[in-house]
Amino acid sequence: MRALHFMKVDYILTRKQFSIVPLFFGLALFVGHGMGTPELSLMVACSYMLFVASIFATTPFAYCGGKNRGFLLLFPATVRDRVAGRFLYGMSFMALLTLFCGALAGVYRVMGMKLSLWTLAIGLWELAIGIMIITLQILFFYLFGEGKENWQYLSNIVRTAPGMAVFFGANYLIGKAEDASAGGAKIALGALSGKFMQAGIIAVVAALLLMAVAAAVCVKVIRKRDYA
Repeated sequence: MRALHFMKVDYILTRKQFSIVPLFFGLALFVGHGMGTPELSLMVACSYMLFVASIFATTPFAYCGGKNRGFLLLFPATVRDRVAGRFLYGMSFMALLTLFCGALAGVYRVMGMKLSLWTLAIGLWELAIGIMIITLQILFFYLFGEGKENWQYLSNIVRTAPGMAVFFGANYLIGKAEDASAGGAKIALGALSGKFMQAGIIAVVAALLLMAVAAAVCVKVIRKRDYA
């Protein structure tokens, strides 16, 4: 329960940045607009939101120095509560990503557009990748970057590079898929969609386990410091 309070504190500290998140929803729709099929449009929009989520998920670390750090230490809580709250804050953006992609898929269905099973499978893989990216980012900041001003430039790279790589990588693969479709070739994914779904579920579970391990490591490291 205390972890939820710390997550709420992070939202208060970052409320100005969080207020512009709806703008990125609109940008995601714009970026995904014009793809050859609803599946490809959904994939582009969701990969863009994954990029945005990976940036915003670590924003509270920019506010953990100086008076804010002392303010957080005044709360009656353990290091585990503080670290868990920070991870919950980061994962809340993955929840928003899931809601956004689910809502967009629902809109396509209402409009009569058919989405294949492999689209959902790819969505699970994107979710797993997003959880892993945010987990490793938070782990990095707790181990190396928290409260250290000389890490500003490196921290900016850590916040933006992984999500950007996924976004442009996904766009590259989608472009290849469109070219293959335009050339008359058909990607035979139907027969493999079931196994791909199972692999996606396993990937999500593995990502959650990685998050649990990373959180335990962060707790152990922060306990040796005089702040968290």
